[in-house]
Amino acid sequence: MKKSEKKWIGTFIKIVISAVLLTILVMSADIEEIGEALAGFKAPWGVAVILAIALSVYVSALKWGELLKAQGVRISSPKLFGYYICGLFFNNFLPSSIGGDGARAILAGQEGGTVGGAASVVMERILATVTLAILGLVSAVFSRHPAGIVLILMGTILAAGLLLAVVQLTGWVPERLKKSEGKIAGVWKTFALKSTEIRRHPKAIAISLLESLIFQILVAVVVETVIAGLGLQLLPLPDLCMVVSASSVLAMVPVGLNGYGLREGSYAFLLAPYGYSTAQALTISVLYALFVTLFSLAGGPLWLVLKKKKEIRT
Repeated sequence: MKKSEKKWIGTFIKIVISAVLLTILVMSADIEEIGEALAGFKAPWGVAVILAIALSVYVSALKWGELLKAQGVRISSPKLFGYYICGLFFNNFLPSSIGGDGARAILAGQEGGTVGGAASVVMERILATVTLAILGLVSAVFSRHPAGIVLILMGTILAAGLLLAVVQLTGWVPERLKKSEGKIAGVWKTFALKSTEIRRHPKAIAISLLESLIFQILVAVVVETVIAGLGLQLLPLPDLCMVVSASSVLAMVPVGLNGYGLREGSYAFLLAPYGYSTAQALTISVLYALFVTLFSLAGGPLWLVLKKKKEIRT
């Protein structure tokens, strides 16, 4: 079986899994309530949601920029913002292609080397995971309805994130590859070298961590804005951050397509103690994903423009 065929089969399986999970959730919810909630969403809040998403993506671009600067690569914030939107487009519409992180690595790599761009993208992802886990843990402690599963989940994610951060920043290379002169060994060694460049700039790492934390809070604000648009009761910040952080982690599990099904299920489970019905939780999650997807649409045309200008090779 060809590699491309395996990818499409894997994507199809993910679509089926997400469809099954969403079907189960919809069947357990009140369909009429979902329809009423969607129909009752106030349009002005939609603008606020898009603006909040744009702000969160811009902060993500800033934290990525700090890690690139640590490698001696300086790219303007507006340009990085555009690269990030391209990455979102790939994540949402081309799940079987190079992926959003790969797209960003290619774009940034044109100005600082592809491997260097990849090192900054991976490090940024790791720091995002660490701050997501920290925010989830702290929020769960101060939440009115702390879920034990969240504490376990976030503790595990934090430990894994810290381990990955240490591995990358120390420039670890397997002994077998150290002695090899092959292409894979060469890429790994270059990646490790670029990663150690980041380690030599602790200030950049600290700033990126802070901006990553701000980003995670802004994601929670996006969800709260969706809730406000639906006219539902708003959640206190600790509870909101706990729910959003745990749902974001579960959405990363590569089982369904782009987190659909898992994210909605986690919202239904975690919002239930606060009086939200399954229909309301499902509507909140789907609207959040829909707005992010709509925002990322700009990444498609932008990628084509950048590809035409710089002849990007995927």
